[in-house]
Amino acid sequence: MFFAAKVTRTSSPEFGGKEIPVTIVTGFLGSGKTTLLNRMLTESHGKKIAVVLNEIGDVNLDSELVVQSLGEELKVMNNGCLCCTVRGDLTRAAKDLLKSKVDFDHLVIETTGMADPSPVAQTFFMDEDLQRHYFLDAILTVVDAFHIEKNLKTVKETQDQIGFADVVVLNKTDLVSAEQLTEVEKMIRSINGVSKLFKTQKCAVPIGDVLGIGAFDLQDRVKIDSSILVEYHEHSHDDEIQSIYIEEKRPLDLEKLNKFMSLLVNELGEQVLRSKGVIYVKDNPLRVVFQGVHMTIGSSPDREWNPGEERKTQMVFIGRHLPRDVLAEGLSMCVAEA
Repeated sequence: MFFAAKVTRTSSPEFGGKEIPVTIVTGFLGSGKTTLLNRMLTESHGKKIAVVLNEIGDVNLDSELVVQSLGEELKVMNNGCLCCTVRGDLTRAAKDLLKSKVDFDHLVIETTGMADPSPVAQTFFMDEDLQRHYFLDAILTVVDAFHIEKNLKTVKETQDQIGFADVVVLNKTDLVSAEQLTEVEKMIRSINGVSKLFKTQKCAVPIGDVLGIGAFDLQDRVKIDSSILVEYHEHSHDDEIQSIYIEEKRPLDLEKLNKFMSLLVNELGEQVLRSKGVIYVKDNPLRVVFQGVHMTIGSSPDREWNPGEERKTQMVFIGRHLPRDVLAEGLSMCVAEA
């Protein structure tokens, strides 16, 4: 079924007469979306940003990795931004934000790394209520320069994310040679030859160059692909890909944990697409955050544990045919001696 999509930006007293630009941040697992989001939330740019987070699985660990722990569904950040951890419908969340008492003038949506951005974008030009209060500013795709070739070969959504982008942030350029970087750019341009492209390390792109840029043009998109106006009722992903969440409330021994993670990489190897988590290490006043993409894993000290905050290790593994029992048992073997 096709719909005529006419975007109108009219104010409404119901939601305070707001006309709010929307930026959709997409990109495959581990590309650097959360790093970019943290920059948006912490750098000085004069915008009051609302952020909607979405991730694979029942537990949204990304909300733990964005600037600070988010205990509630809606959390006001230190710089006046706010985050909404979406476990429900995007349309409902967008409308609820309009009704909230917190002032904001830009909405950023971080999609799951497995998402096709088309249905997310359609939300804002197919729902008549949202059309009156929001308009799509840009679709921004973060690309992992080191893993992009492998991702393009194995995961269809990677190509969809690049093809749909108004802006491509080509991240982790320090992990490839100049010759490899040239080839990566050719890959991207063969899929999308018109998007703006920024080459970055740790997503260090000027925020003013990616927010409030008016890059999304629906009529141009229709000329390229008329299927954008086809309403999505369902969207399925690779059924083999699963998200496994495990936690351990006892403090861990860092040496044991390092051995476990090395064994995990060696044994499961290509099965793990993405891993991330917050680690509770014995006798360490700081949380430790770890991030992994395919067989590359790294960690770094984070903030101090807050007074009264429950200290526990939380890990998410996303991949194909992952053995939950083996992962859970391996983590339990990393518990520090009393």
